[in-house]
Amino acid sequence: MACKTNSVAGFGGDPARMAVQDWLETQARVTGYWRDLLVCGDGNDDLIAALDAHASFLAAAAHLGGADFYPTQ
Repeated sequence: MACKTNSVAGFGGDPARMAVQDWLETQARVTGYWRDLLVCGDGNDDLIAALDAHASFLAAAAHLGGADFYPTQ
């Protein structure tokens, strides 16, 4: 099944890809926020490490295809 997409004027990109990229970036930032709260509250090291890994995964997934990388922290 072929999917039809239209470019967003001024952005030159696929709207679905842009929406997914935005969502992944947001999730990476939210995950980083929760990680930071755990660090400040002397949280569990294993959970902090898991959130670090997940935030990195989300950020990397958001930037597949050559976009600039913006760290979550």
